[in-house]
Amino acid sequence: MDKIGENSSSSSSSKNQMELSLTPSNEGKSYMGYAGVILGVIGIFSSAIFTVIGLVCAVIALFMGQFSLGVIGLLLALAGIVTSPIIMGMIGLSTILAWFT
Repeated sequence: MDKIGENSSSSSSSKNQMELSLTPSNEGKSYMGYAGVILGVIGIFSSAIFTVIGLVCAVIALFMGQFSLGVIGLLLALAGIVTSPIIMGMIGLSTILAWFT
């Protein structure tokens, strides 16, 4: 009877050891947040492709729990979309100037 008790206790301890965590461990790894911030800043002064990639990285950073870098990257990516030279060319600079005159 002792062996049966030992087997049940060993199987319950092995169940505790086999438990997996579904949340990723992001301790000290905020690469997506940094990528969103850097690509957002680059996107302000260059093409819109950097802002789109920065926006995606910032949203991923928010889902990974990197709230501050995710929000900063999101704001910079949105600023890059607004000030992107390609988007300004698509809208037409004359249209924007017409609003202010």
